[in-house]
Amino acid sequence: MLTPGAIVVGAHANGLGVIRALAARGVPTVSVSTRPFDVAQHSRWVRERHALPSLHRQRESLVDLLDGHAARWPGWAVFPTNDDALMAVSQHHERLSRLGYCLPCQPWAITASLVDKDRMHALATASGLDVPTCYGAATPQTAARTDFRYPLIVKPNRHDHLISTFGVKLFVADDQASLDTAIERLASVGLEGLVFESIPGPDCEIFVYCLYIDGGGEPSAGVTVRKLRQNPPFVGGARAAMVVDEIPVLRDATVALLCRARFRGMAFAEFKRDARSGRFVFVEVNGRPVLFNSILPPTGIDLVWMAWSDVVLGRRAEAQPTGWRGAWIHLQADVLASMRYRRFERLGLGEWLAPYRGPKTYAVWSLRDPRPFAAQTALLARRLLAGPRATPPPEISR
Repeated sequence: MLTPGAIVVGAHANGLGVIRALAARGVPTVSVSTRPFDVAQHSRWVRERHALPSLHRQRESLVDLLDGHAARWPGWAVFPTNDDALMAVSQHHERLSRLGYCLPCQPWAITASLVDKDRMHALATASGLDVPTCYGAATPQTAARTDFRYPLIVKPNRHDHLISTFGVKLFVADDQASLDTAIERLASVGLEGLVFESIPGPDCEIFVYCLYIDGGGEPSAGVTVRKLRQNPPFVGGARAAMVVDEIPVLRDATVALLCRARFRGMAFAEFKRDARSGRFVFVEVNGRPVLFNSILPPTGIDLVWMAWSDVVLGRRAEAQPTGWRGAWIHLQADVLASMRYRRFERLGLGEWLAPYRGPKTYAVWSLRDPRPFAAQTALLARRLLAGPRATPPPEISR
């Protein structure tokens, strides 16, 4: 009998980390790319490739694909690696389960609390976590308030569509004009959002607690990842991060939040340390693989393998902490963003080189699996040749 495999939906660095983690365990994979900058489908470990470029507009397209191949992929796991894919799988959880797929995510009734930022904020508040002050919906009425201080964060309830349109997952408003612009931009793409206080401090004060909650509700050992740099700064995704010693308050807060949500699966809870008070303020939680999930296998706490074992084999894969304290680097993003934002970030050479000097893993680059990096380089070259108008850099509003 052939070993069941995994369909990895979303072929950015998130998906590539899943593919490589499963390949190391001998699990075959199928890749479903959803964005023009995806490169994971070029991995040597991918057995079969599909493309759904319209997934962010037509989530049923993923369900149709899985329905059409159900007889060929019996008992396979479906790993959504972006919010569009997660919503598609969660909202059709019952149908996909009946087709025989093993799903490492939960039905929409539970997943919605993690995807929708309004519900997430309410969940975190009810769980007793420190949360940023929310001034209300991202509307002209909220913008007219006079009781807040800039800068402010304008966050869409669901950010995938914002990334596709503007290249960022949220906006930072430094004044009334930029707040009005951010609200107008959300409305222009049909998104609702919230206005939050901005927690002061650099990107290196962002910490992510990563763990797995098995089918019985038991949390695994966890890993604390500290972001070092983001692309773009303040409003983007990680481009360099590192494993640090566990911070107990982050584990306690993460477990409390997930238990209240009745969540099962892999989770990445993000907090920012407030420069004013030193307290850890909850930012968000993801119930799917994130950009830097490939940092986890060397630590012995491989959330992808735990998920696959849980939903496909029906058995708990125990964490085996190794004590590894290394870095994760999205090489091209880090080099290019460091050049683009050098005057803004003002990083010293030693500070920039720090994650490169010790043990590390890369988001895309791999000597054993070089084609995704080659594809990424070709995409970058085409964008540069097309000129700045074709690919405007993501904005930072300060």
